[in-house]
Amino acid sequence: MSITAPTSEVAPEAEFTDARPRLVDIARGFEEKILAAEDYLETERRMPQELADELYDAGIFRALMPREIGGLEVHPVEWLEAIEELSRINGSVGWLGMLHSGGTFAAPEAMRKILEKDRWITAGNLGRAAGRAVRVPGGYRVTGKWPFCSGSPEATWLYGRSILYTEDGEQVVSPVDGNPWYLVGYFPRSEVTLHDTWDGLGLRGTGSGHIEVKDVFIPRELANEKGIHFRQYDRPLFRVGFNVMAHAAHSLGLAKAAMEEYTKLVHQSAQHGSLRQARLGREQVDQLAIGEADALVRAARLFAWNATEEAYENAHHQAPIEYELRVRLHEANAFAVHSAKKAVDLIFARAGSPAVFRGSRLERIYRDISVAAQHTLVSHASLDRVGQFLLTKDMEGGPQIDTTGTGHIQGPHPQFAAARLPKLPEH
Repeated sequence: MSITAPTSEVAPEAEFTDARPRLVDIARGFEEKILAAEDYLETERRMPQELADELYDAGIFRALMPREIGGLEVHPVEWLEAIEELSRINGSVGWLGMLHSGGTFAAPEAMRKILEKDRWITAGNLGRAAGRAVRVPGGYRVTGKWPFCSGSPEATWLYGRSILYTEDGEQVVSPVDGNPWYLVGYFPRSEVTLHDTWDGLGLRGTGSGHIEVKDVFIPRELANEKGIHFRQYDRPLFRVGFNVMAHAAHSLGLAKAAMEEYTKLVHQSAQHGSLRQARLGREQVDQLAIGEADALVRAARLFAWNATEEAYENAHHQAPIEYELRVRLHEANAFAVHSAKKAVDLIFARAGSPAVFRGSRLERIYRDISVAAQHTLVSHASLDRVGQFLLTKDMEGGPQIDTTGTGHIQGPHPQFAAARLPKLPEH
């Protein structure tokens, strides 16, 4: 299989044009195939390889890749709409659409060579520095084992974050604060051992097991030691980590699916003798539940989409973007996930027995949103970083945010860890 990557220069911005279908329409066109694969996703705990290849070829898995290496480089809101739609169809597929949309840490020349022979479907773990990387002539030698590597079974290239060492075994540290210096590197699938450790409550089809490499050589052009927020392409889409905003889109898609399914239940004939099902949707408490769920989803979606649009517009004019916009992205992301979970909880509580049996759509949605909301990027605890910003932004030396915990808002200088939160002035 050969995929030719364009080599011509591209315009400073890459926007949607009428030359191709909108990404959300492409996603919607996969509904029948995704629904046909649902049993496989649940039992095999991974995506069928054929479906992954088709999503790549259609552009879903190339949405955030640069155009000059064969990607679509779409507007981030267009991408969010597509992830939301995939997640409405199936939570595991939406999750993988989020994670497989394109990795851009490798040098463009190296990626072009790979794309002449193979698809660029990547998976790994950037959140945990579970590897050891040693500088050697021409590159690095890496050993490590990383958990929660969603999409690893269908990936062609995998990655992990490692603590960096010199050839003499000395740990490389930041010249600013003395914290460890990290390397992100790509490994070919043939060099990686996949451990079948994923058997989660929800998102069962994501293949989120461990990956392991032992003393694997990574050439310099397939690695990056400039920080996990570094990008090879200086254009608006790549100046901000918009990919993390797909957590919002994913959860909102699940909540939409829950409301759709509940509406179907309301209009189905009740089982013989079931008084609750006969009244389903006709009592005020049912109507209040779906009304509140709808309001939660609409408000969260508007916040997430607007924050993304504002940050993208700001990225046209400066890099990095204004720090307050980065904080707002994180706030909108976490708010959307937890609003969506609350919406699903409201629906599930009113649906009754049809929602509790294994295999029902509402049962799967409930499991999927419960797992999605546990992710460290959007955990409720991570909102304390937003509070830290709001409380210290007008202080001398502010804003001050502790980035050493679970929060993932980068500091004013994202390549270095931000200072810890200072004591607030006494009243």
